[in-house]
Amino acid sequence: MSGGWNPITGRDNLGSRPPLAPYGGGPVPTQGQAYIPHSGGPGYDYGGYAAPAGGLYVPAASGSFLSPQTFSYQPNGTGNMLVRHGQPMPLIDPSMPAAQLTNSSGGVGCEPGYNYFFPAQHTKAHVFQSNTPPWRLPASAQLPFKASHIPCNTTFAELLKGFGCTNPSPKKNRVVEIVSCGGGKWYKGLEVSGADKTMMGKTIGEVGWDATRTGQDGQKPVVCLWFCNH
Repeated sequence: MSGGWNPITGRDNLGSRPPLAPYGGGPVPTQGQAYIPHSGGPGYDYGGYAAPAGGLYVPAASGSFLSPQTFSYQPNGTGNMLVRHGQPMPLIDPSMPAAQLTNSSGGVGCEPGYNYFFPAQHTKAHVFQSNTPPWRLPASAQLPFKASHIPCNTTFAELLKGFGCTNPSPKKNRVVEIVSCGGGKWYKGLEVSGADKTMMGKTIGEVGWDATRTGQDGQKPVVCLWFCNH
């Protein structure tokens, strides 16, 4: 249309085609707006179809110059000639399988194009790893631990499963809160067993493992836990 305006790209800022506009006309990628894939753009792109030869359709050449690029100009790789290769299997820690998200397609992590909606409140937890209960160890023992943010609405059943406590015998799956008494020693605090059906339905926030356990100056200490499945 006259006046430097068209119904697809709107008014031109310059006297020429708008930046990023594909050859032949097309929408300019705009954050938050619907995108319509186009053909005939710069670089490798969708091709047309030529007349059948021997009963087979052969791709026609793109209507534009094929620049030697290794990526697509269109969002999310649309029209790219390079395939998306499979990724290696994740390294899953059996002591904390909840660190990986299993999606609806059987893969790990958010599916392509999806974001994760985080729970509103988390508690800070240090999960200590030791075959011997920490309160039975000498003061000189050095304990490795995992630092985690755990949603406050996590039930104890989910907590045990998420940290690898999946023994077929429920009473062997346990989580114990441990409390530092100084000098490298620990006290045994609240213990929850997988056989306690009442506690399995409760959330960790209901027993005080909530967002107030920040470990910051003048605030409540971080939740310290020890898990056992044998």
